[in-house]
Amino acid sequence: MADNRFNPAYDNKIFQKYSKKTIENKGENKRLFCEEVGLPYNKKVPLICITYPLTDPNNLGMLMDVMNGIVEQPVEIVLTGIGTAKYQKFFTDLAEKDGGKIAIVDSAEDEKRKIYAAADIILIPTLSEECVEEAKQAMRYGVIPVIPPQAFAEDYNPNLEKGSAFIYLKDSPWSLFATLIRAMENFKFPYDWKNIQVAAMELE
Repeated sequence: MADNRFNPAYDNKIFQKYSKKTIENKGENKRLFCEEVGLPYNKKVPLICITYPLTDPNNLGMLMDVMNGIVEQPVEIVLTGIGTAKYQKFFTDLAEKDGGKIAIVDSAEDEKRKIYAAADIILIPTLSEECVEEAKQAMRYGVIPVIPPQAFAEDYNPNLEKGSAFIYLKDSPWSLFATLIRAMENFKFPYDWKNIQVAAMELE
């Protein structure tokens, strides 16, 4: 059984509880979280999260390679600011440059759970233990991972309307970027996206 601390149906730390059957309530978490951290709320714009430590073992260098391209897209980004000084500085500078699109918040567990409840997509740059754990916890909240091949994550197939993630080629920043764009294209279709969220939430 999943830890009930990481179950949005029972989580007292998020704005609005929800389950697979009430997934539409996740949107209220996004609205209130964006208000809390100073991001403009737009249900048509995906909120991307980065909740693992910003370190070399978590392949943050690869994210740096594509992050400028990502922030040029219609997205908003929230991340926890703990990690190596060079990566902290990179994201702090990026947040200052792209004001209104990036929020850096505390890395406490309670804050992370609020991020999971609000976010639409989580970027997973490698399969380190920390990144895999974050992917699994986020999926329980209906956050869709952009992730290298992994047994618990099924690449979404729009023809079959089946899948719980968007899979990219390991260690390829450009594949990660292209796969994120693919995820964003699917995000434009709320009914399909809801099915992907439900599939992600079925992870035990």
